[in-house]
Amino acid sequence: MIGAAVIFAYRVNGERAPPQPILGVVHETEIRIAPETSGRLASFRVAPGQPVRKGDVLAVLSTPELTAAVEEAKASAATAKADRTNVYAGTRKEEVDIAAQDVSIAEANQLLAKQQQVRAATLAARQFASKQQLDESTAALAKADANLALLKAVYTQTQAGPTKEERAIADAKVDLAEATIADLEAKLAKTTLVAPADGVVGLLVAELGEAISPGQPVMTLEVGSERWFTLTIREDRLADIAIGSKLQFMTARGNRIEARVTELRPLGEFAVWRAARAVGDHDINSFLVRADPVAPVDGLEPGMTVWLDRS
Repeated sequence: MIGAAVIFAYRVNGERAPPQPILGVVHETEIRIAPETSGRLASFRVAPGQPVRKGDVLAVLSTPELTAAVEEAKASAATAKADRTNVYAGTRKEEVDIAAQDVSIAEANQLLAKQQQVRAATLAARQFASKQQLDESTAALAKADANLALLKAVYTQTQAGPTKEERAIADAKVDLAEATIADLEAKLAKTTLVAPADGVVGLLVAELGEAISPGQPVMTLEVGSERWFTLTIREDRLADIAIGSKLQFMTARGNRIEARVTELRPLGEFAVWRAARAVGDHDINSFLVRADPVAPVDGLEPGMTVWLDRS
């Protein structure tokens, strides 16, 4: 009796349990919506599960500093345009008249200085004036000559108006101001997040009032109608599964779906593994398998379960 019980227990414990079914999860392509600039999340314009079209506004960030910078750039551009208009308008007649009058005054001063210098030279030759007085009158004449030459040059420049180079500088300042506005407005436009494609809003992963940095997701967007499956399979159960191989799946409704393996990669040892022995030997790693249906499928929603059918 004891021997029979031992044999029976050995047979029961020695029988291997049937392998667990391999489950897969239905997915669809998901896009993380994130801004390209920093700001504070001001509002959501959509709700989870809401269908959207490409270009629809999804969320808006608040950036008062950037808005102020745009207004400042516009004011600078207006100033640059006004300066350019003034340059192209040329010199006013009043300015030309003033320059001509300055030349007349300088000519009179030069004539007076010349007369004083001649008188001083005559007196110095007769010993009626010192050499110092002659030197002072000579210096005054030289100063009057230089001042007259300067004012004549100013008068000529005033008559000619702005040069080609001055016009080019004025144009360049306007171009720079407009480029600055365009750059700032492009950054400001990025604070409005729009849908990159048709889809359905998924999760809202940020809170209103939260400071958002560039690249930080604020929501997810499910795009496209294609479905695909992911499975986690231990390496001892991979069998003939490889990139390009075809697999059969069963849905909860009993429908059979054929899919092709498009991705096969090992999971990290920290993720999913199973000890092959209680002590020693190598652990059995698990692999992530992605399979895409070979034909469009209906009735499957993201998150549903499918079963790998190896019958």
